[in-house]
Amino acid sequence: MTTNGPLSGVRVLDLCSVVSGPMTAVMLADQGADVIKVEPPGWGDGIRGLGAQRNGVGALFAMINRNKRSVGINLKHPEGAAIARLIAQTSDVVIQNYRPGKMDKLGLGFDDLNALNNALIYASISGMGEVGPQAEQRVYDYVIQGMSGAVDAQTTSNPTMVRSIIYDKVTALIAAQGITAALFARANGAKGQHIKLSMLDAGIYFNWPDLMWNYSFEGEDVQFAGDLADLYEVNPTKDGAVVSHRLGADTGKYSTAELMEVLTHHEIPAARVNSRAEVLNDPQVQAIGVLEAFEHPRGGPMRQPRPPVQFEGTPTTHQHPSPEVGEHTVELLTELGLDFADMQVLAKAGAIG
Repeated sequence: MTTNGPLSGVRVLDLCSVVSGPMTAVMLADQGADVIKVEPPGWGDGIRGLGAQRNGVGALFAMINRNKRSVGINLKHPEGAAIARLIAQTSDVVIQNYRPGKMDKLGLGFDDLNALNNALIYASISGMGEVGPQAEQRVYDYVIQGMSGAVDAQTTSNPTMVRSIIYDKVTALIAAQGITAALFARANGAKGQHIKLSMLDAGIYFNWPDLMWNYSFEGEDVQFAGDLADLYEVNPTKDGAVVSHRLGADTGKYSTAELMEVLTHHEIPAARVNSRAEVLNDPQVQAIGVLEAFEHPRGGPMRQPRPPVQFEGTPTTHQHPSPEVGEHTVELLTELGLDFADMQVLAKAGAIG
């Protein structure tokens, strides 16, 4: 796959599933890395079937797995794991987001792969970390919302959750930044290394500046404060609503357009409350070109946001739709030096598909 962008020339082995790991990898892919996604032959990543779909293509999967190559490898098969190790020898980065110890049991842990490629950046994303009473627990976003204080912060009466998988996504942001930092260090003489982060770590780090400011000081003489969110509110209008600072006025007598005109005139930061459908046609969203339309080979016409960081000197001009399961298996194994006869043997044994 020919790529452009600041990470052009970097190869990433994506051993992940669901959201946090694949979204980490897609950020690198969007910036030009050659990302090789390993999926179980046949059914692929379980997230393929979640959410809005057309012709079997899911919108969530398509967004967080674009610009990748998919290889169908059964990592539980010894020869499948051996192929993954072969790919790792040609890679700069490996990302995995399984519970602690699983990759080690497959012979794909950091020590295993570092012995083959000591320049490798190996990123392990876990839910709760590697030690402690809940280290082995299966974790999804809502678990971190509850544990990190986010649910408590949403209201002073009945607790409620944020209606977005926010901690899966913020973990991915932090992981991608950590990987590029490790690549920078390696370019300046450091060795390959093992990067570890948990969703719980990332969630509390993300929450701390504002949600936890009353818990930052220890000891006496602390001047406590209300939440930063207490300064803002949703102000109803005749035909919708506007978000702004607390206005202390009867906003319901204005239309949304009228209230926005008044607030803009007085340079008060505000925005109309868009429905999700209205986001698509918001004049500012359209003006800066956030959304890009394309044709998915199986899913048909789609739209997705462009990569949010615009690189003037190393633009990311490539755009490849999310792959089919194992779409690039033959292509990649050919690059690794295997011939068709080798692949037939591996496929018959159930190691690839």
